[in-house]
Amino acid sequence: MPRLPLVSRLPLALSLLTLALLAPTAAAQNERPAPVKTSTQTCGAYTLKLSENGFGDPEDRVSLVRGGTTYATVSDIAVSVDWCRDVTGDGVPEVLLAGFSGGAHCCFTHTLYSLSTPPRKLLSVFSAHSETITPRQLDGKGPLELLVSDWRFAYAYGLSFAESVPLLNVYAYVGGQYVDRSRAFPGTLRGFLTRQVTNQTGGGEVLADYATLLAIGKSGEAQAFVQGLPARFRAWLTNYGPDIRHAMNDYGLSDWPLRAGAPFSAARMGLGGSFSAPNQREYLGMVGGGTQATLRLYRAQGAQVVAGPALMTVPARQPDPYYLDTAWAPVATVRRATGRDDLLVRDERSGGMRYVAYRVSPGRLTELQDDPLAVTARMLGDLSTLSKHVGASFTQTTPPRTAAQRAEVQRRIDVAAARAQPWLNLAANADIPARALGSLTFSGLDLTVDRPDQARVVAPISLGLNDARTNSEDIEGERYTLTVNLVRSARGWAVKDWTLDERGGELYEEE
Repeated sequence: MPRLPLVSRLPLALSLLTLALLAPTAAAQNERPAPVKTSTQTCGAYTLKLSENGFGDPEDRVSLVRGGTTYATVSDIAVSVDWCRDVTGDGVPEVLLAGFSGGAHCCFTHTLYSLSTPPRKLLSVFSAHSETITPRQLDGKGPLELLVSDWRFAYAYGLSFAESVPLLNVYAYVGGQYVDRSRAFPGTLRGFLTRQVTNQTGGGEVLADYATLLAIGKSGEAQAFVQGLPARFRAWLTNYGPDIRHAMNDYGLSDWPLRAGAPFSAARMGLGGSFSAPNQREYLGMVGGGTQATLRLYRAQGAQVVAGPALMTVPARQPDPYYLDTAWAPVATVRRATGRDDLLVRDERSGGMRYVAYRVSPGRLTELQDDPLAVTARMLGDLSTLSKHVGASFTQTTPPRTAAQRAEVQRRIDVAAARAQPWLNLAANADIPARALGSLTFSGLDLTVDRPDQARVVAPISLGLNDARTNSEDIEGERYTLTVNLVRSARGWAVKDWTLDERGGELYEEE
């Protein structure tokens, strides 16, 4: 079945918008506009009814209808039927429905239904910048696999969108639904690598190649790939390599909660790692449900994925099916000398910014106390809280803050500065005035030394200072390597000192 193009409706939408502006105000207020176009198609035993309103209000809709009953509906600024075909091989066709939010090349969502009686949802995926999903037979047998673009690196690390290249996700039919099984198809992923990198190769291609090698478990080959690159790409990936490795943490694993029984409608996020034992591939996932989110450890048992008991339950919002908003969230895993991964969590439930380190076991989450990672987490939390309050003081409010409100902002800065100053005093090569620290962010960190009596934490960070020209809470930061040296004495673990060193290697250096 041919795909109904989204872009072909733009001229019609603009014409209708012009007519609407000329229509009498009273009519616009009292009459609900009829859909611009209503059409039907047939797929299997079902009718696909499309109501298209040309990017207007109400939203477009596509519904699965049979015998006068509507079984499912997808609505968005624009909708389409991508294809109707049997991809599972059971003789019953599937239909792929697309929604488009109307932004600049973003965002698309796709929902796949088996047109059984009644229809069954087999896949619901946020496709970002990709218009469709491609079925393909990859393993030579059984149901077709689905090729989906993964846009996690769009605009990343100085790339424009035009340069950005998606990674490939492979969805396979497992247990009656399509789930992300990308890591099970290393040959397919490798087939998308750039054949030869030159100075004329796009940065997005180079980044995608590096990330793909990480995805298929070839970390050594990935590092050799970086060393063999032209100088500007080599410096760029050396600069952002830790960030990229962190960003790839959950690749191919984020569907594990679905495979363990979580519903499609539940938003989820999480991190991959070896939490319970070295060399174990596990997924620590938060799954939304109502007004809460629950953290569990998901583990493979044969071909199945099983969920462990609840490790933490916190308040959460789910504004849409693909986004989970919670003030307590896993942000990074940290590999320890034992080969296991510990967990770093951002906790903003009290209004400040805390980072807390945990040890994870299948049935328990244990907060680390006298531990080098825990001490570093406290330092990062206090500095981040200070930067949050300092940055917020430059927010332009309407109406302007009252004297009492300005005094409260200053009080919060004073409290945060008092907590942060002891850490700032330990800087070996930087002099950062507490009230100038306007932004501090990081995506991951590494324990490069993890011994019983000494430790070293290394993290790429972005740090920004406000000055007399600052007039917004968006304080741009510069990239540094933060190195924290810790020692253990009779009183426990403590920071000995820390340093900041500039990180070079931007893809496009500012002149």
